[in-house]
Amino acid sequence: MKNILTLTLVTLIATSCSNNSMDAEAEVTFDLLGVSFYNEFFPCVGGADYTPENVTAMMKAWRAQNISDDLLGAWGYAPAADTNGQQNGWWELSWESKEQADAAWAEWVADEGAMAWAQEYETVIACDGEARRGWVFQWHRDPYSYGEFPESGEFFTETFVCKFNEGKGESDLTESISLFNTWLDNGENYGSYAFGTYMTVEEDENIDFLWLNFHESADSAAKGAADWLAGGGEAAASIAATATCSNPPDYYNSWTLYDPARPQFSKGN
Repeated sequence: MKNILTLTLVTLIATSCSNNSMDAEAEVTFDLLGVSFYNEFFPCVGGADYTPENVTAMMKAWRAQNISDDLLGAWGYAPAADTNGQQNGWWELSWESKEQADAAWAEWVADEGAMAWAQEYETVIACDGEARRGWVFQWHRDPYSYGEFPESGEFFTETFVCKFNEGKGESDLTESISLFNTWLDNGENYGSYAFGTYMTVEEDENIDFLWLNFHESADSAAKGAADWLAGGGEAAASIAATATCSNPPDYYNSWTLYDPARPQFSKGN
């Protein structure tokens, strides 16, 4: 998951890694803090032929298609709790802009090979690209401040669906995030951890933004959550005053699906 820097973070597979030095990664990370990306999520569900082996074959075949040069990365999320608001999985794509995303989708649906691929594997995983939704994604902390993620590309995600409280907005969220980063600076390290926000680009009376926590594992996520509940202090109070978020969050087993630095990488290679 090293190249999460060059991408940004959904449905069900593989990984990324880089040959860059840690010093180079730290510099790139710093440069990307506060940079906005246009990320899309769309729902996917497993079919009658869903197996890990078939998914691996499906993703390998997908990477062999004419994937847009503008695609910065792709990730998959599979539901990991019965309490999730939705039980489908998600596929996430990252772009520099909505214009790039729309152009790439137009090319994709006109590509005979891409449509044949979707039809061939629809009984493994069926995805609804027409239901995709765009978000403005930002990192607010060096994703490697808690160390590198496993080279397997697997990670664990907590997704909070949030609505600003009356009179609150993005400036208040920025202040809360600053306090949260201070809390993290003084907290325990249970393994790799990063977080980011996704601001909605569509009018929605129920959602203003998503807050995603990316953990090394479900175990490290549980330990971090316990610390937060026991002593979030000023940071927790600030976030609670700024927005009302889903509790518990949605939990997902997560993987990197595509890394343009290594486009043919797949789990198990």
